[in-house]
Amino acid sequence: MNRFIAILFAFLFSVPAAVLSQTTIDELHGDELYSYRNWHSGNQFRTTVYNDGFVGHRNSIHPDDIGEWPINSGHNYVNLITYFLLAEVKDTNGIITHISSESNGIHTGGTGDSSGDTREDGSWQTNAPLPGFANPEFQRIAMSHQEESWPVTWPDKFEDAIDPGWPGAWNGYFGKDILNADQESYYLFDDYQNDEFSFFPDSNDVNRRGLGLRGTVRGFQWSNVLVEDVLFQLVDIKNIGTYNHSKMIFGIVSGPVFGRSVQGGGDGSDDCAQFDLQRKLGWHFDGDDIGDTGWTPVGCQGFSYFESPGNPYDGIDDDDDALGGPGKVITEELFAPRVINVGDPIVLINYTTFERTVTTMPAAGVDIVYLENVYHYNAGDVFEEIESNLIDDNLNGIIDESNGYSYGTEPNLVKNYLFVGRKYIDYFTDDGKDNLLIDERRDDGIDNNNDWNAASDDVGLDGVANTGDFGEGDGRPTSGWQPAGAIPGLTGAPNKYGLYDTYLPGEPRVDKTDINESDMIGLTAFNIYIWNNPTFTDDEGMWNGFTPGLLNDYGQLSDTDLMLGSGYFPLSTGNIERFSLGIMFGINQDDLFTNNDYAKKTYEENYNFAKAPIIPTLELIPGDNMVTLIWDDAAEYSADPISGLDFEGYRIYRSTDPGWNDMLPITDGQGTTAYRKPLAQFDLADGETGYHPIHVRGVEFYLGNDTGIVHSFVDSTARNGQTYYYAVTAYDRGDAALGIAPSECSKYIAVALDGSVERGRNVGIAKPEAPVLGFKEANIAQLTLVDGGTATGAVGYEIVNPTLIKENVTYQVVFEDSVVSNDAGRQVMGTKNFSLLNAQTGQVLIDKSTSLARDVEHPITDGFVIKLINASALDVWADSSYWMNGSDDSLLHTYTFQPYRYSRTNGTGLAHDYLIEFGEVGVGMSTEFVASATRIYPVKETNFTVTNLTTGEPVAYGFNDQDFVAGEEGKFTAFTDRSRTDEIILMEPNAQDSLIVTWALTLTAPTDGLDSLYRNAKAGDKLQIKTTKPFLSNDVYEFTTAARQVDVEMAKAQMDLIKVVPNPYVVSNSWEPLNPYTTGRGPRELHFIHLPQKCTIRIFSIRGQLVQEIEHNSADISDGTYVWNMLTKDLLDIAYGIYIYHVDAGELGEKTGKFAIVK
Repeated sequence: MNRFIAILFAFLFSVPAAVLSQTTIDELHGDELYSYRNWHSGNQFRTTVYNDGFVGHRNSIHPDDIGEWPINSGHNYVNLITYFLLAEVKDTNGIITHISSESNGIHTGGTGDSSGDTREDGSWQTNAPLPGFANPEFQRIAMSHQEESWPVTWPDKFEDAIDPGWPGAWNGYFGKDILNADQESYYLFDDYQNDEFSFFPDSNDVNRRGLGLRGTVRGFQWSNVLVEDVLFQLVDIKNIGTYNHSKMIFGIVSGPVFGRSVQGGGDGSDDCAQFDLQRKLGWHFDGDDIGDTGWTPVGCQGFSYFESPGNPYDGIDDDDDALGGPGKVITEELFAPRVINVGDPIVLINYTTFERTVTTMPAAGVDIVYLENVYHYNAGDVFEEIESNLIDDNLNGIIDESNGYSYGTEPNLVKNYLFVGRKYIDYFTDDGKDNLLIDERRDDGIDNNNDWNAASDDVGLDGVANTGDFGEGDGRPTSGWQPAGAIPGLTGAPNKYGLYDTYLPGEPRVDKTDINESDMIGLTAFNIYIWNNPTFTDDEGMWNGFTPGLLNDYGQLSDTDLMLGSGYFPLSTGNIERFSLGIMFGINQDDLFTNNDYAKKTYEENYNFAKAPIIPTLELIPGDNMVTLIWDDAAEYSADPISGLDFEGYRIYRSTDPGWNDMLPITDGQGTTAYRKPLAQFDLADGETGYHPIHVRGVEFYLGNDTGIVHSFVDSTARNGQTYYYAVTAYDRGDAALGIAPSECSKYIAVALDGSVERGRNVGIAKPEAPVLGFKEANIAQLTLVDGGTATGAVGYEIVNPTLIKENVTYQVVFEDSVVSNDAGRQVMGTKNFSLLNAQTGQVLIDKSTSLARDVEHPITDGFVIKLINASALDVWADSSYWMNGSDDSLLHTYTFQPYRYSRTNGTGLAHDYLIEFGEVGVGMSTEFVASATRIYPVKETNFTVTNLTTGEPVAYGFNDQDFVAGEEGKFTAFTDRSRTDEIILMEPNAQDSLIVTWALTLTAPTDGLDSLYRNAKAGDKLQIKTTKPFLSNDVYEFTTAARQVDVEMAKAQMDLIKVVPNPYVVSNSWEPLNPYTTGRGPRELHFIHLPQKCTIRIFSIRGQLVQEIEHNSADISDGTYVWNMLTKDLLDIAYGIYIYHVDAGELGEKTGKFAIVK
């Protein structure tokens, strides 16, 4: 029965997934059944996000998901952050209505004050997620670092003719499979289910309700120190209905739990908030900056509008970026009250298309149609602009040029006009119409600010180079908006410019990918209010709360929430408006402002960070008072989009706290922690050392001191029983010439209240322990030379991962050789490669590796690493080669020993050692040697012999007797005629027993000018020549491994090692984790160590009462510890006092002892 249910469950999920994988975006609508969450934890801010436009926790289903900063600190901030889409519409009854489409809020399906609308059955009347944008089996929002969260295909990418649906690729903001952020999330929602009002936004689909809007949301986090306290949220709102919205607001509500901690009960009575319009920033702070359990500082949580909706129809440069172009400047005279008489020039606006018509005032006046209402204007009336109503009240073609805000009360009322001093279009004269940065937008197919670069940006519609897609290499900017017929499959409604959304990013720096092509209106409302007034279900109250120009700071020092709004703006069918928001933190206001400045700069650079190297993959092997770290080398091959291959090194971090808080902080110029001092650091030996010249917040990054790169590290300072958090990060060298500081990859870890852990692949958790009794560590028997043996190098090994060492397996290290040229260009035998084999199975573990240098790291195979010390080339071993004088201490000529070379005859140096012994002429006899057709050295008696010390055999030789003086024939001499040296040419048998030419010995002239002090060899002298010999084909080494095991006899003898630590137990010990609960002292630990692999532990009170009985069976023989939670068999805390323990290990024996618990 259970198997049937499992199969049915899998079927129910797999069928929708298969169906959705073929469904395009325009066939989908929001459905609460696909409501998923996930965690953004890529830097110091950890929070839950939900895929209907909600950041924070849903108390009814996941009460513990409260946003936390710094990560793993237990300090809570984010209760809820909800996005609101609001519009003024006329319903089917002709009534002007304000509709709000928002996320479902903090109580899903409920009717709480911070919950969206629901029907009587609990179903949603709010925004709901679109299916198909996450893996329904994983049930998490799709995130870039979790490939298992991605759908099979992406419904918004079927317009890609080359790769429809982008299967197996990340749907990235920067293009297909481009992973620029440490964490990027992606989801879509719409307001299809919001049927509260009698309004139908889509005449083509009467089932679609709400406002006919669809939202696309991306979240970005970087661990870079500049923005490590920021979560970026990018929200695109598209009008997918047929109703042209003329008056909309985008709003955010933040309901914090400021000053609350996991251990405390909350601190909501002194919440405060403030705003800064110039920075487009609002923020929460705590009245006394003290949290619920006395922790401080509480700090600030801010919301910054980096990009807000644009109004490309008002004729005004809303974002003040057009001053460098043509056009007049707004003054207060432009919107001063004026009388318009018959015949005076006026501009009429069609509020559906926003087309302007220049005409004159007729005697009958004019009618203006707005929101399906008709407004009549009479000639001779006084015309005055009314701010923020989205109507051109004074008929000059400019909409709401008098917008501003009032702050304070009379007589200290401050009135600030937002647009005075900014450029506008004079529709009477057309002055300013050619200024593309007045009323610019991101869906017009134009590179408005002319920053597209053909050399770097001409990559085509998918945003990725070398895919050959539409627009790539055509020399023109390719927008993500295209006209009908440009590419196959364009669906939906066209925008004002007749362009269709391709759902592809387009090329860099044009429309979708250029954040500067938007005429932003900024933050227009800041409203502090008591948290439940208005409620989320009060559409009219929420509309009023976001009214542009509403700026208040009432309700300070109370349990307040915060509303931030941006409006009003129009949104025509097929068009998109965008919001870029930074949710950020700072330890105080100055720190918040600094973080906001860096975050804004990141936005202005289109989130194009210098990219840190790829995150390494880490493995930990705990041991006895040690932990071994092993990681891969993938980071060393990752390329930065700006600097290319710029990997520089690794840093190792260790902490007993998941927030890395017990590591030595490195603070910036304002005293804020910027980095942590690593436990160890390894960098390339490339000369890039010391501190990088480009500082980050006043801190210069330490590049290292040319240690060389490793991929394993043994932490021998770890102590048994302590839980450690480790991370290995990769960093690059930056680029001083470009002003780029080094970038370091993230090391994120998130520990939930239930103890579950989410972490990056470069983060690990280890607890070293003493092994079980009788434990014998893995080892390798001494390497044995089974063949060959001429090499002067050595073969060694290092056990890196003892858990992988196999029992009784024999391995062989073998070599191949070849003839190579030495530094003098002569031929010698050299090592070509080496291989590692399993001698029993024949499996090749390392195949013909040419990495032969001493400092090369070889791959870990079966838990060990091969080490080689090899001669770089066959050459004279200077320290072991020398003259041995037979009769005096006078100096003999120095010598040269090189492979023979003359004309076309080239000798090959063999890996042998030699002894040349001198006597009288006739002790030796040379062999005829043919150097060339014209040079033949005859047989001749000589005063020396040559012996091969390696084989013990005499060596044949030719003798070039060219330093001749009468009476010196046959003697090995030099410079008796002041110019020449004799030459001894060695000839040795090859594998076919034929003589081949090998080495040649000559003497060298003194370089000190003291020729008379040197002499030639004479009877009794000897010359020993030894060579450094590389590994050759005849060298074979063999060794056998032994796995970890338990020796029973040893275990019996070690029973007395069993003990309890700490003993006595005084209040607590350092091993115990932080208390995750709001009350009580938290978990306690007492460790029984050096236990046998299997035993029974019984604990008695001093009166002999059984307190607890524990069956211990260690699955890992390297861990001989049992951690007791100090609870009785009745699950009660043990009392203070003295206890007796008894360990019964069967045939191994017994151990009795006592321990004390001290109050």
